[in-house]
Amino acid sequence: MMNEKDLHVVLATDNNYAEFVAVVIVSLLQTNPQFESIHVHLLANGVSDATVQKIQRHLPQERGQLHVYDISDLEQRLGIQVPNTIAISAYARLFMASLLPADLDRVLYLDCDIVVSDNIIEFWNTNLDGFLVAGVLDTLYSVTAKTDVGLSTDAPYVNSGVLLINLKSWREENMQQCFLDFLLSHNGHVTHHDQGIINATCHGRMQVIRPRYNLASNYLSHPYKLLTSMNNPFYSEGEVEEAKKHPAIIHFTEGFYNRPWVKNSKHPLAERFNYFHKQTEWDGTPLRPDKRSLAMRILSWEFLNLPLWMYNATQQLMRLIK
Repeated sequence: MMNEKDLHVVLATDNNYAEFVAVVIVSLLQTNPQFESIHVHLLANGVSDATVQKIQRHLPQERGQLHVYDISDLEQRLGIQVPNTIAISAYARLFMASLLPADLDRVLYLDCDIVVSDNIIEFWNTNLDGFLVAGVLDTLYSVTAKTDVGLSTDAPYVNSGVLLINLKSWREENMQQCFLDFLLSHNGHVTHHDQGIINATCHGRMQVIRPRYNLASNYLSHPYKLLTSMNNPFYSEGEVEEAKKHPAIIHFTEGFYNRPWVKNSKHPLAERFNYFHKQTEWDGTPLRPDKRSLAMRILSWEFLNLPLWMYNATQQLMRLIK
C-alpha cells in the first residue's frame, strides 16, 4: 500500500547516463523535503554493480530507497527491432506496469537529463481519475509528429520525459500490450519512438499540466510566437513565462542551447545543473564533446544570435544544397 507522504520516481538508464541519475536524486532530495521517503525505481540496462552502488550512495537510507530492475533484455521484450537513433532504454517506460510492484498506483517517470528545482508535491498529487497520464505539451517542429501516429493536428501531444502515470489503470487496461501492439503495427518505426506510442495510445486520456513541471530547452530558446505557430493546442504566454521564471522541473532536452554537460553549452540554466552535479560523486567529470554536425552548429548560432528570417534563409539554402 502506498504511503501518501512517499514519492515514487522511475528513471531508466544505461552506463552512459548513470551519472545524471545521481544529479536527479540529489536535486529531488534538496528541493522536496516534504516527502518522508523518496523511492527511486531504476530501470537499469547493463549498469554495472559498481555504478549502482555509486548511485545508491546519493540516496541516504533515512530519506529513501533505491530499487533496481534489470532491463538488459529490453530488445527481446519489445519483440521487434527499433531504430538506434535513441537509447533503447527510453522504451523501458512502456513496461513499468509489469516491472514495478503491483501495489504502486502511481509513479512519476523522469528522464535522466533533468533537475528538479522546486517543490513538486502539487504535481505528484494531481487527480488522475479517468486519465492514463499527466504531462506537459511538447514543443514540436512539425505536425507530422502527430499525424504519423494517427492523431489530428490539433490533438494534445505531451513530452514523455516527465510523466505522472496512473499505473493502476495501466495494469487494469493492459496498456503494456497496447503499446507493443502499436509498435508492431508500425514495424518498429514510430515517430518520436516511445513518446509517439504513448501519445497515440493514451489519446483522449492525457491530462495536460502547467509547463513549469517540464521546462524543455525549446521553451527558453524559441520566441513565444514561434512556439504557438508550430503547436496547437499550446499554453498562454503567462503560463510559459511562469515556467521560465519558476521552473519546478528543468528538462535539458537537445536543442540549440546544447546540454550543460556538453562543451560550449549556452544553456541559460546550466548553473542549476552544475550546482547539483558538483554534489555528486561524478564531480570533476570532463565535459562531453559536442557531436552535432557543423551545419547544425551554424544553424544553432544563427537561431540564437540573428533575426529569424536569416536562420530560415540558411535552412532553405541547406535544403537546396542537399
